[in-house]
Amino acid sequence: MGRGDLYISFPNQIHYYLDVIRPVNHKIIIVSPGMCPEFSHIFKSLVPESPVLKNAASNERIVSAIDSIIHCRQNKDEYADAEVRGSMLILMSELCRSMPLVEKVHCDDDMVKAIINYCYENYTGEISLQSIADALHISRFYVSRLFGQRLHISFNDYINSMRVRLAAEMLKSGDKTITEVAYAVGYNSVRTFDRCFLKERGMTPKEYKSQAMAKKKPTNP
Repeated sequence: MGRGDLYISFPNQIHYYLDVIRPVNHKIIIVSPGMCPEFSHIFKSLVPESPVLKNAASNERIVSAIDSIIHCRQNKDEYADAEVRGSMLILMSELCRSMPLVEKVHCDDDMVKAIINYCYENYTGEISLQSIADALHISRFYVSRLFGQRLHISFNDYINSMRVRLAAEMLKSGDKTITEVAYAVGYNSVRTFDRCFLKERGMTPKEYKSQAMAKKKPTNP
């Protein structure tokens, strides 16, 4: 995602959020599908072809609806709930007009969840498409296809994103060396760790740790 983009996850869609290098000004709205029963038939069988609507900020109706929802939640009165619902209907209408919708595939849902759970439990150790396939008794090519078609990310990028996120937290604490952190999060070499960290965070682990340590130093009165 970039500046001005919007992400939407329909009910029961697998999704996750990764932090970024720089602080960002963003808005997150979590809504019960029951607030928009007019769209229940869409939620049951369709999902956005891509969950990201590029340059959504250029759509004045989308921006106005989001601002109205946030304003009403922060300044609640007896009419706020009705106004929020009206703004949600406007927002959903604009999103459905702007984002191509495709049929939801149900048969792979349980397997996708099983794969994600396996990755979460094992990403700091030896993990590969083959180890997932062996553990879940499926084909490694099927696992690879699910990553590409359902999660829209490669297996390696998915594992690296989790490892780098954990590594960043460990580097902030300053308790371990960069080499210790690299091996702790699952990398077999510091060089590979450096390359993956740079790709994810835009800086090397050493640069990231230096910045984190500088922020922790007390300032002189």
